[in-house]
Amino acid sequence: MWEGAALAAELIGDGVPRPRLLAEHTWGEELVFQALLWERLPGTVVSATPDLTAPVKVEPGWWGGLRQALDALQKVPRPEGRQVFTQAFVHRIPNHIPEIAETGVDTTVRRWVTAHGDLHWANLTDNPLSIIDWEGWGAAPAGYDAAVLHAYALPAPETAVKVRSVFADVLDTDDGRLAQLIICAEIIQASERDELHARLAPYVRRFVPGLLASTSQ
Repeated sequence: MWEGAALAAELIGDGVPRPRLLAEHTWGEELVFQALLWERLPGTVVSATPDLTAPVKVEPGWWGGLRQALDALQKVPRPEGRQVFTQAFVHRIPNHIPEIAETGVDTTVRRWVTAHGDLHWANLTDNPLSIIDWEGWGAAPAGYDAAVLHAYALPAPETAVKVRSVFADVLDTDDGRLAQLIICAEIIQASERDELHARLAPYVRRFVPGLLASTSQ
């Protein structure tokens, strides 16, 4: 998290729209602090909260631009050891979705790609498109960013359907279904400690059985 913003500024090209990091300052000894200065973005956030309460309304071309940005991001070489989470964490997701173990789904990640890692609706802007909050980017299972977008859109079915359409070739694969199970498990886990995920958890729990059925086919 400490190095994420500076590394993103250094390594991620213009094919991924995002705010420019203008300055960074660190101070302190026993307690160390960091300040980051970003450019002011001209667009507006797509949602005031990470989850949706209504369908997304964005300018023409926004969805295509988002898809192109995430495709470009996947090609960015990442520093060794920089991961959104580890394989060990993925193997623990049946703790939060016990049905995974019951259906025998393999939780081994077969393909890791460069990902934003926290691509919810409050981290996206419209007019123009920009992706913000780069502290935690790194390696994630293929399809993870699209899976996060979809999971946080479940309260707005029209937008969830749109996400599935734009990223169908990513989500409707074994890799993509595992990525969806991962974010569902994360949301269920987090629902025990914060209001945002507590209101998302019922949508996720209703979504999981169908996802598991398609995963085990």
